[in-house]
Parts: sequence; structure tokens; C-alpha cells
Amino acid sequence: MVDSHRYVVNFQQGSWSAGEIPPALQFQVDVSWPDAKQKRVAPDVFHPRLALRTRVAFSPIQISSRFGPNRHLWPKSTPLAQIDFMQSPASTEQRQPIHPTPRPFSVSFTSVAMIVAGVFTVQEVQAADRLVCIRDATNEYTGKIVALNRSRCTLMDRQGRLVELDVPKLTGMTQVGSRFHADSVGAFRTSLTTEFGSGYEVAGTTHYLVCAPSGRAKSYADLFEKIYRDIDQFYRVRGFQVSRPDVPLVAIVLSSRKSFFEYCVRDNVPPTQGLQGYYSLVTNRVALFDETGAFRTTSSSTQTAPTTIAALSGISGQTTRTIVHEAIHQVGYNTGIHTRLGETPLWMVEGMATVLEPSNMRTRRNNTHAMARVNSERYDWFLTRHLPQRTAGSLAQLIASDVMFQRQTLNAYSEAWALTFFLLENPARRKQLTVYLQTVASRDSTTSYPAKERLSDFEAAFGDIARLEVEFLRYMSRL
Repeated sequence: MVDSHRYVVNFQQGSWSAGEIPPALQFQVDVSWPDAKQKRVAPDVFHPRLALRTRVAFSPIQISSRFGPNRHLWPKSTPLAQIDFMQSPASTEQRQPIHPTPRPFSVSFTSVAMIVAGVFTVQEVQAADRLVCIRDATNEYTGKIVALNRSRCTLMDRQGRLVELDVPKLTGMTQVGSRFHADSVGAFRTSLTTEFGSGYEVAGTTHYLVCAPSGRAKSYADLFEKIYRDIDQFYRVRGFQVSRPDVPLVAIVLSSRKSFFEYCVRDNVPPTQGLQGYYSLVTNRVALFDETGAFRTTSSSTQTAPTTIAALSGISGQTTRTIVHEAIHQVGYNTGIHTRLGETPLWMVEGMATVLEPSNMRTRRNNTHAMARVNSERYDWFLTRHLPQRTAGSLAQLIASDVMFQRQTLNAYSEAWALTFFLLENPARRKQLTVYLQTVASRDSTTSYPAKERLSDFEAAFGDIARLEVEFLRYMSRL
């Protein structure tokens, strides 16, 4: 028995009704127009994927899917139909009222049957980039769908937060805008002020909104903005594909370790004793604390020296280092370098972050020697602690899974830094890295990323991994 659903489609200028419409099968549909005789569309192959197209006319109407087998019926200039799907009455002879005025696209039937039936695909939904409102039994969620399969739907709301929804529990979906757009800056400010209350203020820049203790928010905002611009320029001049963030980037600076740990608990992040700050893939926020409020630095090395803005603003060296590292993550995930969905290899995320920590790397000048751009902490650990005990094939282990970060954390960080630094310093390898990043970002985020596929993608970009390992270790030994 063919699985099918009953639909009544209320179009902008008329009413269509159809009985059982199994995907990709032939059917007939009755079309009625205001002040016109009822017309009948001849049988045609119809695959209901994402949306219908139609040509408004007082003659028999041909319909096809944007992505179905009849995609050539309509020119690209034909506008997308605005339609309303709902459960049909028991009898297909009943007619729904005609809607003479345009109605927003909406889907309202049990468990959003079109999604479950595979009408939407991940690529189609992401390409559409529509602003939609999705409903379940208790709540409404407004944003854009960024990942979808038969059981799970991931929505990014208008403040950049990711919301995971169970598809079988959804009751409806309405398109509220042809394109996704973020909340207004005013809405962001109101939300942050309400959340953190008195004692905190919000300061904004071109790309950032920073909530921090009163009197200090602007200093932090200026530092975050400078880091953003340095990182953005770094990627652009090296040929990486960089996009603008969909939403303003938010950073939270708490006034004490205690308040930071309380925020961690609310954010479902384990508040471990050594945690200074973090970037959340779910909320899209950076969160940290600064108890000192006074400038100090513990080292004169390149990556630990605070920037001029940090020094003039009285932001401590430790806080500056935390901000730099977490902002690199946040910018990378919001400008297309990494993807917030699916399994992004940890070596790539942490390797890029540790490479960009030194200010000389982010503001590189052509005549700067490579040693002036290294992350001295990671470099020293790699040469003196990791390399003497490193075994052949360690690179493949780092690429194939994230287990090394759990079992040998400092070794994993140092090797991820060294590999990424090596790839970025070699122009030919750097081009390969841009291809690799695009490959990882374009994966179906609803599927796992097994070791075999990780290694295959890596070798497709860089060639044989054993040969690359030899070249990589030779470079590091001569640096």
C-alpha cells in the first residue's frame, strides 16, 4: 500500500482539492477560480518537494515541483506559489473557501507530514533560507531551519540560538518571511538587560553586543571587535571563503567566578575549576568572567601580551587570552570557516584557534619571520614533551577521531596547532586547507562522521597522509 496524505491546497486566487496524493505518482486535481468555470488539470507526474509553482491564467493550470521530474515546465522567473496546506475534510467533494487574497505559506497537519514523508530535504531547506514559525503542542519557535531529517529538526532562532525539535511532535509550520533576518539590535539589548539585570550594561559595535559589568562593557566590546576584524582579514587575504554573520555576535563577561559558574549551570556547561570561558555552539555566545578589573600580564611572549586596546582599557592579560581564544571560535563558526552543525573535527577547530592566538599571526606582515608568529606555549610543548614520545601514525589518529583530545589533551592541542601552522605557512597547502574546510562544512550535518570518512576527506584534499606526516615533521624540526 502506498503511503499517502490528504491535502487541500488553498491558493492565492483559488482552491485546489485532491484526494490521496502519493509522492511521485500521477493524479488529477480540480482547480476552481473566482468567476470562472471549474477546470481540470490533466494527469501529470507530480513530486511534491518543498513548494509548488503555477502560472496564473484562466486556462487549465499546469503544476510542477521546483525539484521534481517536471522542473523544466516553468522558467526561473516564475514566482513561488504561496500556499496553505491543511488536512482535508473526510470527503474530497467538500470544497474549502476560496481565498482571493495572498496567504502566507503554512503547513498544518499531523506531525508535519510533508517533512516526515521526505518532502523537504536538508539542502532544499537550507537553500530556501526562509523565516518560519514552527509549532509543537506547547510552544512556537521562529527562525530558519538549518538541519532536518525524519526525526529531528534544528532551527536557528532570530538571536542565533539553535533549537532541537522532535519532528513527530511538531504540529505546524508557517512561513513568516521570504528570507531569514535577525532580531533588531534593540531586541537583543532588551533580552540581555532582562536576563542579567542591574549591575550590567550592554555595549555594541559593528559586529558585537557585549554584556558586562556597568562601566566596562565598551572596553570589552572594542576588544572583541578588534579581534573580529583581525581574524576576518586574516582569512580573507589567504583566500578563505568568508561570509557575514547571520546575527550580531554576543559576549557575556561576568563579574565573578561565582556568577560565571552559576551562568554555566543555566547554560548546561559543567563549571570545572579551571574553566575561564567558553563559546557555546548552542547559544552562539561567548561567556567568561573577569574578577581582576586591572591590567596585568604574566608573560612577555607574543601570544600572552595583551593588545593595545586591552592594555589601555585595563583588561587583564588572562582575560584577554580567554577572549582571544573564544572569539576566534565564535568568529570562525559565524563566518563560514566552521559549521555549528554536525561533527566538525576538533583538530581543525582547536588548531585554527591556537594558531591565531598570537597577535603577530593575526596581523602578519610580509617580512615577519615564521618564529615570530608561532604560539610559543604550543610550540614548546610539541618539541619538548610530545615529539620525543610521539609514534608514527599519530597524525592519522588525530585526523580520524577526537579521542586524542580526551586522552592526551595537551599533546592533541600541540599537534593540532603544529599541523595547522604548517598548512597555513605553505601557500600550496593553504589552498588545500581551504578546500578541506569547504568539504567538511558542506557535509550533511544530520549524519555521523566516521573515522574512515574523515581520513578519506583529508587525503582527498592533502594527498597521502603518511607522506604528509613526513613533510610536516621535517618542517617543524627545521622551524
